[in-house]
Amino acid sequence: MIARIRGEHDTRWGRWRSSAAREAVAAPSRPAASGPGRQRGGEGLLRRQVRWRLVAVGVLIAVAGVAAVGGLSLGRAEQQLPPTPRAWLDAYEAAAIDNPSRVCSELFSPALAQAYGKAVHGSCTSYFERITSFSVVVRRVLQDGSTAVLELRQTVRPQDWAVVLNRRPGGWQAVDLLPGDLVR
Repeated sequence: MIARIRGEHDTRWGRWRSSAAREAVAAPSRPAASGPGRQRGGEGLLRRQVRWRLVAVGVLIAVAGVAAVGGLSLGRAEQQLPPTPRAWLDAYEAAAIDNPSRVCSELFSPALAQAYGKAVHGSCTSYFERITSFSVVVRRVLQDGSTAVLELRQTVRPQDWAVVLNRRPGGWQAVDLLPGDLVR
């Protein structure tokens, strides 16, 4: 007679299983250690890791895409004209150093940018690419309807000049530059 342990007959499977097989099914699964005998379990773990890494890369790509689309919409908002004559001056001072093409394509009207380029014997953008920063003081802001004049004084190499601005649908844009002190 063969001695058997109680419960060796598992009715769920409809057949007899040895106690070693029953323990293997009932035991919680543990990550397999690496080695020649455990290679198959390690492959499953590796596949799960690869899957999660691919999911993480996909999520990163999606986040980068959303950020890029958000950046494009911010770029469009930045390209609006300044809402006030003083804001135009702030935008001009920043763009003259950091973004010369914005001065010539947005802050200056097309006719002024073309005339400015001819006056400096080159292009408007190439002129602003070579300039250095000079501080200016606003002496007066004269405004009448959709036209404004900023009277400015350059402080480093003292020089007076004025900027004539016109209100456009998106904000203020320079249409002329006048050297010297203006007569009121």
